[in-house]
Amino acid sequence: MRHTSFHSAATGQPLTNAFLITKLGAWMHEHDELASVAISLILPAYNEADAIEQAVEEAVIALSQTADDYEVIVVDDGSMDRTSAIVESIIQNNDCVRLVRHDVNRGYGAAIRSGFLAAKMNLVMFTDADCQFDLTEMDRFVLLSERYDVVCGYRLDRKDTALRCLYSKVYNVLTRALLGTRVRDVDCAFKMLRRDVAKSLTISGDGFLVNSELLVQARMQNRTIVEVGVSHRARTLGESTVSIRHIPKVFASLMRYWWNEVQFPSDRPASTDASDTGNEPRVPFFSAARLRQRTAWMHWLFFLVASVFILTNLGYPLIDRDETRYAEIAREMIATGDWILPQLNFQAHYDKPPLLYWLCAIAFQMFGISETSARLVPALAALGTLASTMYFGSRLFDRRTGLIAGVVLALSAGFAFHSRYLLLDGVLTLFVSLALLTAFCAVQPSNHNRSKRVAIGWWMISAACVGLAFLTKGPVAVVLWLPPVLAFTWLSKGPIQPGWRHYAVAGCVVSLIATPWFAMVHQRDSHFLMEFFYTHNASRFGGQFHNRPFWYFVPVLLIAGHPWSFLAIPYGRFLFSRRDRLERPPILGFLLLWSLWTFVFFSLSGCKLPTYLLPAAPALSLMIGHYLSSMLRSNHHARHEFFSRYWSARLATLTACVAAIGFVVFLAWTTGDFSNSTCLWLLLWAGILVGSQLLLGDRNQAKIAWGVATGVTLLFTSMVMHDAIPKYSRSRSILGPSSGISQDLQIENESAIATVSHEFSEVPFYLNSRRVRNFPSVDDTRLREFVAGHSSCILFVNERVTPWELRVHLPARARLTQVARRGVARIYEVIQETVDEEPSVAFHR
Repeated sequence: MRHTSFHSAATGQPLTNAFLITKLGAWMHEHDELASVAISLILPAYNEADAIEQAVEEAVIALSQTADDYEVIVVDDGSMDRTSAIVESIIQNNDCVRLVRHDVNRGYGAAIRSGFLAAKMNLVMFTDADCQFDLTEMDRFVLLSERYDVVCGYRLDRKDTALRCLYSKVYNVLTRALLGTRVRDVDCAFKMLRRDVAKSLTISGDGFLVNSELLVQARMQNRTIVEVGVSHRARTLGESTVSIRHIPKVFASLMRYWWNEVQFPSDRPASTDASDTGNEPRVPFFSAARLRQRTAWMHWLFFLVASVFILTNLGYPLIDRDETRYAEIAREMIATGDWILPQLNFQAHYDKPPLLYWLCAIAFQMFGISETSARLVPALAALGTLASTMYFGSRLFDRRTGLIAGVVLALSAGFAFHSRYLLLDGVLTLFVSLALLTAFCAVQPSNHNRSKRVAIGWWMISAACVGLAFLTKGPVAVVLWLPPVLAFTWLSKGPIQPGWRHYAVAGCVVSLIATPWFAMVHQRDSHFLMEFFYTHNASRFGGQFHNRPFWYFVPVLLIAGHPWSFLAIPYGRFLFSRRDRLERPPILGFLLLWSLWTFVFFSLSGCKLPTYLLPAAPALSLMIGHYLSSMLRSNHHARHEFFSRYWSARLATLTACVAAIGFVVFLAWTTGDFSNSTCLWLLLWAGILVGSQLLLGDRNQAKIAWGVATGVTLLFTSMVMHDAIPKYSRSRSILGPSSGISQDLQIENESAIATVSHEFSEVPFYLNSRRVRNFPSVDDTRLREFVAGHSSCILFVNERVTPWELRVHLPARARLTQVARRGVARIYEVIQETVDEEPSVAFHR
């Protein structure tokens, strides 16, 4: 007896023969009208001249035994042999056989689609024309079709080669994981469905993905699906059109279908936000709709608050090492008048291109050389990033999402800290985010761009921003921009595909912006390009500097994303849940590619610093902003989103309070500041910790919970940025206005000063001097010569160098006195002893 098994893809439970015989037989007995069965059997064929006659004959015999009325539809998909001629000869003797012919080969999916359109009977079935299935088994399909919308076969004892079976298993695993087909043999060419169901399914592809599309469409329509085990026969006639060379094409089609239909469907309903429509109804002044219409004013108000937060209190001492280094390079540009070759300690500095230094030097010339002038550059870059995020969030989503995305970005721990910190990454983030957002606008059709051509204006702006980013930090700008754009336009069916001419034009724009400086600096120093591109780009990527493990950025991302990182788990569920597919427009896919590529690229790099992930911050804030806007808009999925609506906010609030208390204690311990203000901060945070947890007792008030979390985060950020970091900076500054060391040492313009084993860039910066010498290591022979050439001098030495190590490398008659210790520096006064005196090492304080 042939073994037969059934499996319900809707419930996951097996259907036994006894169950089918008992239940379906009784059910049909009660419904006599079901005895009339009409079937349209579709046979897609391509160069099947050897097998088509037998296939039609077996189909006619099986249908005559099973159905009261039937038709066999042979779809000749552009065969180049006698397939059509053979079918036409069969038609002359059997009017139940029909032929649908494609002039050219259009693909398996197109053949099935043509068969569905031609079908006239109530039940539609399709199978391949290679005679690999026993069509007499369709009687079970007929029985099941009365209770299920789609009946799928799966091969019980597959007769294909081991390699072909392996390909099929891998493909089935992928389709179940990506598309949620839930069937064990998705490509089994033995399926039956009712004609009305077949007509309702949208099969867009022409290739082998048709079976997957059919099942995905059926599940999206909540159709019931069942699986039936069928016999499989080895192919003896004709040749298979499937080969290993089809694997890349099938895989690409699968990924694109998953991306466009399952993950980020392009048929998302338009926003219903009244503030984004052209026909805004007249509403009472104090109504909620009127408030939504005034969202633009809220944008401006929030941006004003953010500007006050970022631009005030910038005058605390520069923090060693990055802030002092970049400020000193800009100061030396002004001091030397050389704006081409960056210099640090008046030696060529090969690390980075000059745009940040130029901007900082311009600020110095406009507002004077000071900490505030230096920090204006990252502060304005942060405000530019914030403004662009809010603008494009409003343009690509809606105004509410743009506003929330701005709040998310401004209050993210990593962005808030770097918004006032003199680093390259803030300026890089501004230009990279602008480049990517404008590139999306260039390729994505919208109400503003209905043509099928790339919006050249946006494209040119994007290329110009890449060029400016290249001048900020080098080729990493192109690396962060190009892959997300290429991947998105390849995966998505909606965007306009830029051609090689568009990329060539973008390359020309980038070159016009960046090449002149590189050419001029090469003329000045022939070693610059090699040092810059190889040592400070290729070698850095290989891990020559700041080598960290692969997982380094995982905790960095969680900490930098506080408090929004508590949404990571629920947002991941939202991002890959099939229930929420219509809430995920294509722009989310682009933002995911952008942020994911930034994370992966820098994780692959051996050189890792926390600030490297900053260019992903605008994308992540837009994603979280969209999620929060959707989550807080209504209670539609309140039960499914309970963790994100309540527990995420509560945990974020709790963590912010505990972190604030720990931060105050740590800062007081390291700086020795146990003043009344420190005690007041501790009492305030303890009170907020208790009060916030009591306030969040109502689990149904998501807006209150996230409002409290946002307010606590704002207070924590303000404390850190405007109180804690300035205190820390003043406690560590060597020559800042608060240190008093310049007055204690009575440093004058003619004083001989040197820095040892550290740049200590703040020394020449605060002294505004060109006379400060730098010796990269204590064993530099020039250090002995420098000390010997002056009767007295002052040395700023890295604390890792002990006084005894330093003493060994000084002249024999030099008397070494440690006069201060500040930050990472030991400060020594060196005096040349007379012949009668013995050299010594002394510690005054």
